[in-house]
Amino acid sequence: MERGTLLSIAGPSGCGKSTLLHLLGGVDRPTTGSVTILGHRTDALGDAALARIRLRHVGFVFQRFFLLPMLTAEENVALPMMEARVPAAERRRRGRALLERVGLGDRMRHRPGQLSGGEMQRVAIARAIANHPDLLLADEPTGELDEATGREVGGLLRALSRDGIAVVLVTHNPDLAALADRQVRMRDGVLA
Repeated sequence: MERGTLLSIAGPSGCGKSTLLHLLGGVDRPTTGSVTILGHRTDALGDAALARIRLRHVGFVFQRFFLLPMLTAEENVALPMMEARVPAAERRRRGRALLERVGLGDRMRHRPGQLSGGEMQRVAIARAIANHPDLLLADEPTGELDEATGREVGGLLRALSRDGIAVVLVTHNPDLAALADRQVRMRDGVLA
């Protein structure tokens, strides 16, 4: 994947799309073959080195958001920056800017329970890009959203790829897949 590219992966449930994303992001290790992230083979790296690569170079967006319910939108976005030891003032500045970028500047102090599904997904996207990743992996990011909100999230992912992030998107939604620069299908663990 080159920076600035949006790739969509489609295929039936259970064909291995999510597993592929976990391999690409260094969450899982291949049992055969190899995956290289930024010039490093993931099978040759220790857990700490893989964690550093994920923290600084890979963002994840999931279907179910995975926001911490007791934290505000701004605090949820700040979490990966805290882990990366970004100073507090920079976390606040960057978190606010990211929430503005995803259209939630007026919802920063709201907790997930006070947000719609689309708003929660936009917070999750802001969190995923908080540490300026090179690669954004999105697993069914519109799966729990209505059609109009799904289009908004798709447009946001497209804009992020245009800003230089490599985006890999797993989706069953043909309209979302159509936003990609390249579309591939997966069947029985094999890309077609």
